[in-house]
Amino acid sequence: MTIKVKPYTEALGAEILNINLGRKLSDKNLSLIKDAINKYHVLFFRDQDITSNQFINFGKNFGSLEIHTLIPTLPGHPEIIEMKSLETGPAPMARNSEVWHSDMSYTKVPPYAGILKAMNIPESGGNTMFLNAALAYEALSGSMKKFLSKLKAVHSIVKTMNNDELLDSNSLKRFIMMNEKLPPIEHPIIRTHPETGKKLIFVNEIFTSHITGLNSNESDAILQLLYRHIHNPNFQCRFIWQQNSIAFWDNQITQHYAVADYSSLRTMHRLTVDGTHKPR
Repeated sequence: MTIKVKPYTEALGAEILNINLGRKLSDKNLSLIKDAINKYHVLFFRDQDITSNQFINFGKNFGSLEIHTLIPTLPGHPEIIEMKSLETGPAPMARNSEVWHSDMSYTKVPPYAGILKAMNIPESGGNTMFLNAALAYEALSGSMKKFLSKLKAVHSIVKTMNNDELLDSNSLKRFIMMNEKLPPIEHPIIRTHPETGKKLIFVNEIFTSHITGLNSNESDAILQLLYRHIHNPNFQCRFIWQQNSIAFWDNQITQHYAVADYSSLRTMHRLTVDGTHKPR
């Protein structure tokens, strides 16, 4: 059957129908998916009962797959991060996913894309929300666009640590190790997508620490304004997971939020496509 692209919402997202990601993609279908990710920013696939190797092979169509320096990976498949909850609901570290963010914005070259496959899904809840940071940029006034275009913000992985952890000696050692392996990095607040040329807002609550060159009051006020702006529901969509569903998002232009409204096991497998992805 011919692949069909079905738009998901006006803001972003599309479902790709009539496709088996366990098979090698034809040049035509691969081109269709690449065009769709640039247009809709996040793609959804249903009923993909594929193996870990097939999942990895699908991800490799879009670039090299990253192996995270700090997060444990699936035994035998270092490209896959297994995100597994407790039997009773979200694990403690899930707090870092329960907030709007783009993955690994604390790196010099953030990932191009994330690909998530549902392995075990709660009976209800556990959805993932996505937002379109380019649409949020378009909604800014001309004066604000001009003002923000001159600013940079610092992103840091250690911002994920809470006060209790920083007071614990073992966590403090981890803080030092994390800061050494992944030191804070500056990014422009307004970035340009490397393939489409779209401008977008590039700050997020979990990793952005402050705006360079401003005092803390000024920095906090502007960041909070931007967070309120980009969290507008008009820029969002919500994906309701089913077992063997796959979501593939452009991490350079979207943010996502894992909704923690479930009380049973939730297991997901994630691939991360390297940020050195080259435009076609």
